[in-house]
Amino acid sequence: MNGYSSFDYLCNEPFLINGIGSIRCPTLRDIRRLTYLQFCFYLNMLSASTEDSAKLCVPETESRNHQEGNTKSLYGLLLYENPQLLLGILHFFLSDSIEFDRDTSSFLTFSQDREGNKHFNGHIGSDNFNLFCDAVLCIMGIQKSEDREPKFKNKHAAKLYEKLKNNPLSKKKKQDADYSLDNMVRKFCTHNKSGINILNVWDMTYYQFISMFGEYQNARQCDFNDMMAANTFSYKKSSDYKPLDYMRNTDA
Repeated sequence: MNGYSSFDYLCNEPFLINGIGSIRCPTLRDIRRLTYLQFCFYLNMLSASTEDSAKLCVPETESRNHQEGNTKSLYGLLLYENPQLLLGILHFFLSDSIEFDRDTSSFLTFSQDREGNKHFNGHIGSDNFNLFCDAVLCIMGIQKSEDREPKFKNKHAAKLYEKLKNNPLSKKKKQDADYSLDNMVRKFCTHNKSGINILNVWDMTYYQFISMFGEYQNARQCDFNDMMAANTFSYKKSSDYKPLDYMRNTDA
């Protein structure tokens, strides 16, 4: 997307998305100021599938504003039913200033240079709100749920899938308490060899923290392997022990 890669996302600078504006990845401190529950609510809205968005949206009807014909899209629903929520999402993830354009029912984004001059960067409206959501999730390192239906070999399998999909119990996902964000912060800041502690971890972006936590887990496993290799005969062959596995690119 726009030439950015996982290397770029490790940086804490905003990312200019063509036609939209500059999107930033919030730090843990930003999430704390917003509150974690509100942050999760924002992510749920941004990561909603097309099917979920359709369930939230009202049927096509005459708009309150003659400029907009319907509120079938998620953007239209937020704009006319809960504009404060939409503004909250935009202000939280955009580093640009925004202005509402009544003619197009969209938000214009502007950046400011050192001399105080405003520069137009793009807009966010019904035509590109989904692109904005995808860009935010990508910068956060979060994969959006797939909207595509799986392929089936027979009709029986397709009917079974429909039953499971419509079953409310199948949609409940149990969160592993060990991997809640607060517990991950505690574990990462305890005996951290890179100098990250509970006082300075808050300036890491969400992407940085999640990425580094994954590497921290790999390092812990490698430390354990080193200890086992040094003090036991757990490896039947010397070739089974690979101390440089910690350098394996987990993104590849």
